Amino acid sequence: MAKVPLLITVDKEILDKFKEVCDKNDIKISTKVNTLMKGWVENNGKD
Repeated sequence: MAKVPLLITVDKEILDKFKEVCDKNDIKISTKVNTLMKGWVENNGKD
C-alpha cells in the first residue's frame, strides 16, 4: 500500500496528549492515525 504525506492542523493540547499516549504504549503516531482513520472509514463509509 502506498504511503502519502499528510499535513493537518490539530489543537496543540490534543496532539500533546495523543503523543503521550502513543509514547506510553510504544506506538508510532502515524500508525495509530492510520488505524483510527481506517476504523472510522469502515464504520462510517458504508453506502
